[in-house]
Amino acid sequence: MEAVHFLTRKAAHFTEYAVLAFLGRRAFITSSSAFIRQYWFQLGLVLVVIYSLLDELHQRFEPTRTGSIRDSAIDIAGGLTVLLICKLYGKKVMDAKAA
Repeated sequence: MEAVHFLTRKAAHFTEYAVLAFLGRRAFITSSSAFIRQYWFQLGLVLVVIYSLLDELHQRFEPTRTGSIRDSAIDIAGGLTVLLICKLYGKKVMDAKAA
């Protein structure tokens, strides 16, 4: 049961930051700023990294929580996975439209 609890918590980390990255991408690609639209991938990754590290730092000050760089790595992996999927899928869509 302990292993299931552990895996569920880690999957939640991955999923939460995947959703954050997806929503960040959505906001960035619809921005009125050309710079933000052009660099949506990098900005999305920066958003995920900074928020993940700040969240784990905050948890270090909570008596019932523990901050872990491993959890930040899982968070970042979730965000990066979604950003890469969006980038690759978007490239395929653009290539199909050009053909």
